[in-house]
Amino acid sequence: MKIIFSFLLLLTNLNAFASTNESIEYKYYVISPRTASEIKPELMRHSPIRQGNSSFNGHTDWYIDWKYQTTPSPQGCLLQSSQVNVRVIHTLPALSEYVTDAQTIEIFNKFNKALTQHELNHGNHGLLAAREIDEAFKGVQAQRNCRQMSRMLNGIGNSIVRKYAQKDSEYDRVTGNGFTEGAVIY
Repeated sequence: MKIIFSFLLLLTNLNAFASTNESIEYKYYVISPRTASEIKPELMRHSPIRQGNSSFNGHTDWYIDWKYQTTPSPQGCLLQSSQVNVRVIHTLPALSEYVTDAQTIEIFNKFNKALTQHELNHGNHGLLAAREIDEAFKGVQAQRNCRQMSRMLNGIGNSIVRKYAQKDSEYDRVTGNGFTEGAVIY
């Protein structure tokens, strides 16, 4: 009976052990081109996404943080629970409701579909990073003391965030910031 109780207690602890909270937001800026040739200048004029002297048509930010509780025990410091939070924010263009030119709408929609997919792929890096941190925390064994446990957990989390930030950079390099995927307008 004692073995069954211990096993049930272990299952209860594992279920309450870790969680990932995911938040995905969309921010839109509106453009109002009268013709297809005005799409690019409108994007450049109205995009809130700036880096130096350059503007970008779309962008994704993701932010990850984690919290955990540790407990000293005879076996050392144990990870009692953890929570990983990820917030993904996509910034994308949208056509004004007053744009009526069929060719302009068609060209913008084709471009925006590719741009949106490109940005969703960036967002997926953030989601995957958070899930990987959560899984890594589940595998952490007892440490000699809680200070060591804290350093270990933060090291794991920061390492995974860096890995996925690098994947974001590499993805932009390989796709030319979405150019090879059709996220370009002339």
